[in-house]
Amino acid sequence: MHEINLKAPAKINIALDITGLYDDGYHQVEMIMQTVSLYDKVIIRQQESGIQLAASAEELPTDQGNIAYRAAEMILNEANLNVGVDIYIEKKIPIAAGLAGGSTDAAAVLKGINSLYNLKFDFTRLSLIAAKLGSDVPFCLNGGTAYAYERGDKLKQLPDIRKTHFLIVTPPVPVSTAEVYQKYDFLKPDINVPVNKLLTIIQGQQQIKWNEGWANVLEGVTTHFLDDILEIKGIMMEMGVVFTMMSGSGPTVFGIVKDSKQAEHIVENWPRKGDFITNVSSLKAGVC
Repeated sequence: MHEINLKAPAKINIALDITGLYDDGYHQVEMIMQTVSLYDKVIIRQQESGIQLAASAEELPTDQGNIAYRAAEMILNEANLNVGVDIYIEKKIPIAAGLAGGSTDAAAVLKGINSLYNLKFDFTRLSLIAAKLGSDVPFCLNGGTAYAYERGDKLKQLPDIRKTHFLIVTPPVPVSTAEVYQKYDFLKPDINVPVNKLLTIIQGQQQIKWNEGWANVLEGVTTHFLDDILEIKGIMMEMGVVFTMMSGSGPTVFGIVKDSKQAEHIVENWPRKGDFITNVSSLKAGVC
């Protein structure tokens, strides 16, 4: 095998709370995360030496500024391999959108190189490398439904939620995660996210009704300086979406729809030009 092709699925946060602040400035978080059927395609080829990276999106860096490039460096160094890889990323996930597009590409590179060179690193070893790259990367290795806590890098795999259809809308405005967290510290929004209750619902494999307190404490922060969020949520509700929430630090908003037919109707009739909009469904753990 000299080439491997992988799907790298996007992630949404179906609950996000901030519970504290560490001395080094990192926030203590509790999140429930879910992979969805929106993918980047990552193609990795063997080569004699060096790392080459290209992408369909011109704005993506092709050097160490790209987390997928750093993932390749790390796993090759960990394996003490004097070989190289050629990586191509076909971007479908919007960039800087709160959907873990970079993290999922990095996770795909770790899994791909592990298979391509038959390294036989187990999941625990891959997770240790992933944690050095970023807090979302360990989750993206397995996906599905998971509880992330502390700095967001500690994970507990949860039972897969029942198949859920989502509408995803991303306005054409990138958002800085670091800036949103800084503004959170200044604004200190008073939002209660009953994470333990929400975990109980998932662990009991109950049907989620979306009126149990699902929320994102960062939503009120991002909407403070980006009007698009509330406008998108308002349009979604007018078009019959059951529930809406911002994912991560934004600007992506997801909505819960009854089925893919309803989602397709909304996509076809979406009034805002320039938005990225698509219908997706929840993914089970380990599907990629």
